[in-house]
Amino acid sequence: MKYILYVLSFFCLLIGGGAWFFYNHPVGVIGVILSLYSLYRLERQPHVLSLKWPGSKGKGASRDQAAFEKAVSDFNRMEAERRGLTDSDLCRTVANMQHIARNFLYYLQQYPERIGLAEHFIDYYQDRAVFMVRKYKKLSATGLKTDKVVQTQQKLKTLLSQLDQAYEEQFTQVLEAELVTIDGETTVMAQNLSAQGLYNPDAVRRKKPSSLKGSLAQWKQKAADRFDAYTDGTFSSITPELRHKINEERLITAVLAFFLGSFGIHYFYLKRPVRGVIYALFCWTLIPGFLGLREGIRYFSMTTDEFYYADYLHKYGA
Repeated sequence: MKYILYVLSFFCLLIGGGAWFFYNHPVGVIGVILSLYSLYRLERQPHVLSLKWPGSKGKGASRDQAAFEKAVSDFNRMEAERRGLTDSDLCRTVANMQHIARNFLYYLQQYPERIGLAEHFIDYYQDRAVFMVRKYKKLSATGLKTDKVVQTQQKLKTLLSQLDQAYEEQFTQVLEAELVTIDGETTVMAQNLSAQGLYNPDAVRRKKPSSLKGSLAQWKQKAADRFDAYTDGTFSSITPELRHKINEERLITAVLAFFLGSFGIHYFYLKRPVRGVIYALFCWTLIPGFLGLREGIRYFSMTTDEFYYADYLHKYGA
């Protein structure tokens, strides 16, 4: 239904803009304004997370599936609730929580065998967070500014900020086994390099740029560091070594979708040929072109973690 409204808004914008630009008809302006308002309202709607259970087998699979579906449902409940918040500090806190939760759910979808380790996050943290946001909104709706109401609201905000940290701690605990493995491998590698006299953790090689070429290289490195660090400032499960490659893939996909989305080139690039063929077959309808523009903007605004779990892993079969 949402995509149908997008298509109708697009045609309204196309027809209204044509009537205004080519025929100088004032009704066209109304069509443009209505279409832009419709697009604005559509973008203001909650972005529903539609992750599917990967279908793992074995003992306790049905229980893990129910837990995963509950976690996704709680995430979407919070996504709907946070749209009505007016307190800027609380909006930032909840947005940060949602970003961590989204990355966490993507990770659990890829590694369903670790769902049991996220028990507190699934059964308690998200559910309580939704409950507290609802209570905060109800208190705000009363319009009361008495000491008791203000103190209760402040307590709810404080607890939500603590839950924000609890999300990160739970995610880190689930990653603990992987972190231990990585730490062990890097320790062994450091020992091997040290035995060959090639490893010195205190040595930092820095050369002052002596020419324009050196200055440009330094500027390029700083730009790359900023590029690799792209996220929205919250907990990330991606190692720094992968970040640059993932962001390159994300931006290439965004450009392909924006300029060649009519022919589904971005889906061929992501190794999703069925979707690409569908876009190519219906390119004459202009609908794939409109959807490509929207997807290009979506890929460009994605965080590194979101693109990694949604498309990068699928492309490279990780």
